[in-house]
Amino acid sequence: YWNPPSWWRTPEQQLARARQLWPNAVLPEPPKEFTPRTKSEVLLLHVPDTFDNLWNLVDAPTCYTKYRGEDVKSDKRNLRLAPNKVEFAQPVWLAFDPERGKGERPDSFWGQADTAASEVFSALIQFPEWSLAWFNGTSAPNLTGYQLKYDGNWSLVPYLFRRDDDRQLRLNVFWADYRDDDWSSPSVREC
Repeated sequence: YWNPPSWWRTPEQQLARARQLWPNAVLPEPPKEFTPRTKSEVLLLHVPDTFDNLWNLVDAPTCYTKYRGEDVKSDKRNLRLAPNKVEFAQPVWLAFDPERGKGERPDSFWGQADTAASEVFSALIQFPEWSLAWFNGTSAPNLTGYQLKYDGNWSLVPYLFRRDDDRQLRLNVFWADYRDDDWSSPSVREC
């Protein structure tokens, strides 16, 4: 028996949201059966787009604003996919595990094909209430499927967090070799 989190949206709700944002996209039918492999895995409709476009489509929770750190550059010289990261070319239904890698170093997942990158933005687009659950028993996500350059090395990772004192949903960067029990490195697998 699968008990999805309160912030999760049904396949019908996700299809409606995707049709609203990408009216010309050819969207796949949801899988007939979804069997999560972990207690935190959920079904997610991912529509591929650029880093900037997806971030722009994310809505901050009610009464929050979005903030993007100036270090989060998206040009090819400074941002790339982690090695072996599978990039989806077409809209696809994924099993998204927001809690994978909780408390572990993001760079320990580099080289794994199932590490989430832009799919984390898709989860925020589809599940606008997800960020309100962070730090209340659930982790905030690193975008571990990306690498950012610092001082000539691919040593940073973008990450998201919610700051309640000034009510911001923030996109920033941090060291990829830093571990924190409040952050995870989500995974994705095709359904």
